[in-house]
Amino acid sequence: LSLCTQQKLPITFQSCVVPKDCQTSEWSDWSPCSKTCYSATSPNGFRARTSSINQFPVGGGKECPSLEEQEPCSPQGEGVPPCATYLWRTTEWSECRVDSLLNQQDRRRGNQTALCGGGIQTREFYCVQANENLLSYLNTLKEKEASKPVDNKMCTGPTPSTTQMCQITCPIECQV
Repeated sequence: LSLCTQQKLPITFQSCVVPKDCQTSEWSDWSPCSKTCYSATSPNGFRARTSSINQFPVGGGKECPSLEEQEPCSPQGEGVPPCATYLWRTTEWSECRVDSLLNQQDRRRGNQTALCGGGIQTREFYCVQANENLLSYLNTLKEKEASKPVDNKMCTGPTPSTTQMCQITCPIECQV
């Protein structure tokens, strides 16, 4: 070997990468519909299916597609229950009160026997679960039907007002 002169040998091979496209598994079965109840206002849920990568792309091969598909769905079958809805309910308005608007000086005078004029009424609000089919029925009742209150976070929309102005008619001899 030492007698050989150092010459560059011709290149008889070259490394290369054979391009391979991404290969994925077959799609899984569709998942159950995300919606398990019926609602006329938002009838659809969604369902999904997935696949996994069997072969990553190599050497400029075709990239992998999305590994999840989603599509809208609605609950199927008989006996699908209606979705729970949540509503604000209120107590009845309190009686009109003028004394809460009087200042401390008027209260010390004890002049509360003939209170009249502008006053204020108050009420409380709470959130209840209401079945959609019950809503039209409840709205036709004169009395407010109340169900068991739930966490106020369940209700959406603006909260009902808790105070309103009212008027107590003053007798003719009363001066405001």
